Order: sequence, then C-alpha cells, then structure tokens
Amino acid sequence: MSEDKSASKMRGLLTRALTAAVLIPIAVGVVVCGGRAYSALIAFMVIILIFEWARIVDRAEFSRGFYTLSFTAIAAVFFAAGGQYWLAIGLALGGGGLATILELRKKPAVSWPLVGAVYLVLPAIAVLFIRHIPETGLGLTLVLFGVVWATDSGAYLFGTFIGGPKLWEKLSPGKTWSGAIGGLFCGAAAAMVIGLMSGLLLTPQRLMLTGFALALATIAGDLLESALKRAYGVKDTGGAFPGHGGVLDRLDGFILAATALALLLVARGQGIA
Repeated sequence: MSEDKSASKMRGLLTRALTAAVLIPIAVGVVVCGGRAYSALIAFMVIILIFEWARIVDRAEFSRGFYTLSFTAIAAVFFAAGGQYWLAIGLALGGGGLATILELRKKPAVSWPLVGAVYLVLPAIAVLFIRHIPETGLGLTLVLFGVVWATDSGAYLFGTFIGGPKLWEKLSPGKTWSGAIGGLFCGAAAAMVIGLMSGLLLTPQRLMLTGFALALATIAGDLLESALKRAYGVKDTGGAFPGHGGVLDRLDGFILAATALALLLVARGQGIA
C-alpha cells in the first residue's frame, strides 16, 4: 500500500470517527429521552430520506410525489407514535399509492413513491414500534442502533486495513469479504454487550444470535442501496455527514435492520395494537 493511499485512508477514517463522535451521543440521548423528541427525530429523518430518494430515482426533489409522500410520512409517524401501528401502515401504503398515481402523468410514468413508502416510511413505523414496547423498548432500540453502528464500523475497518476478495464487485466494488465478516462479528458482539448492559432478559448466546441477524440485515441493506445508486448512476445520496455521504448512505443498513427486528419481535408474540 502506497503512502498516499495509507494517508487517504487514515484521513477518511478520522473524518468518519469525528462525525460519529458528534452524532452518536445526540442519537443516544434522543433514544433515551423517547417520547416526542424521538418521534420528531424519526419524522425529520424520514422526510430527508424521501427527499434524497426522490432526487435519486426521479431527479426532481420537489414534485407532487415528494410532497404527497412527505405528508403521508408525517401522518404515519404521528399515528405510530400514538401506538396506532396498523393505521400508520395503512396511511403509508395508501399515501404511497396516491403519490404514485399523481406521478403517473409523467413520461415515462414512475412508481417510485409507493416503493419509497415501503422502503422508507414502513421502517420509520418499525423503529417507533420497537421503542414503545413496554419495559424492553429502550434496551432493544439501543441494541438496534449499536449493532448497526458496530457493523458499519467493523466492516469499514476490516475492509480498509485487511482488504482481500470482493464481496460483490459488480454491485459494490469497495466491499470485501473481510469487511463483511468483521462487521458480522462486531455487530454480534455489540448486541451481547449492549443487551446485557441494558438489562434485557436474554442469554448472551441469544443476544449474539440476534445481533448476527441484525448485522446481516445491515449488510444486506447496504448492498441494496449500493444497487440502487449503481442503477441510477449516483455515487453518494448527499453530503449531510462528512465521511459518510447522505442520510440514506448513513441509514441504508439501519432501514433493513429495523424492519427485521420489528418483524422478529412480532413473530415472537409482541403483536401490534
């Protein structure tokens, strides 16, 4: 490895670390507070995600589809924050369908709003559902955030300094098998540590298995977004976070991991009111 490449990687690592050092305490603080602050953060982030999504797939951020889907997202978050999850899901899908109908006038016609409702708004409902679970919601949410951060960081560190064979070169040239394996290991370890510290009544083995599953979903979400950007010829979804790209770049793995955890909890009998 040349000195220039080594220096570039170290600068990239430092930028990512500094950004994370600012964002993580803020995110954890809002998660712990919960309530309106947490719901407001989710609503704010999902609007930015829809903005970036529209810019990628439609090349037009402020369109009928964008406004309709954005109002739909706010309404869905409002009702999900009040525990009305089925209503929130119905609003998300109905609003996505309406936004798609409005966009069908375009030539060529597009269906991105309904896809966006499933891809972006339903996960927002999922994270509210997880946080509001009595007694364990806070611990589960902290595990979710911790696993995603640990997986992303582990994959970046292992992939950067170990390298090796590519994970899926045609889809995402920068990702390696060493990064994926390192991310899975770090995600599982984070779930065990955070789960035990949070007082979740699960064995270390169960926590590690859950962390492994969420880490796998995180990596899959990252690959899914890479496929999206590749399909539309986009390198980054934005520049909101130095060293991390846009909000969708930062939350791509979180989106799928949150959905996976919510489905897992429902399958275990948590249910949706």
